[in-house]
Amino acid sequence: MLSARDRRDRPPEEGVAAELQGFAVDKNFLTSLKGILLETELVFGIILVSVFAYDAFKIYRTEIAPGASQGDRQ
Repeated sequence: MLSARDRRDRPPEEGVAAELQGFAVDKNFLTSLKGILLETELVFGIILVSVFAYDAFKIYRTEIAPGASQGDRQ
């Protein structure tokens, strides 16, 4: 089994293996049905988390910490 040091010291490989080492975007996958569903799921997840965070903050401000906001108004 090769250690991380052995892999780092070797010269870069050529061909298909060299292409898989980077963080390249697979355009064929992203244009396929599974790729489009994955993109939609990620965007929906980001929106959902944002809505939950906003709602939690709003509830915190109105119900849990009313004393802090009332002290500012006086």
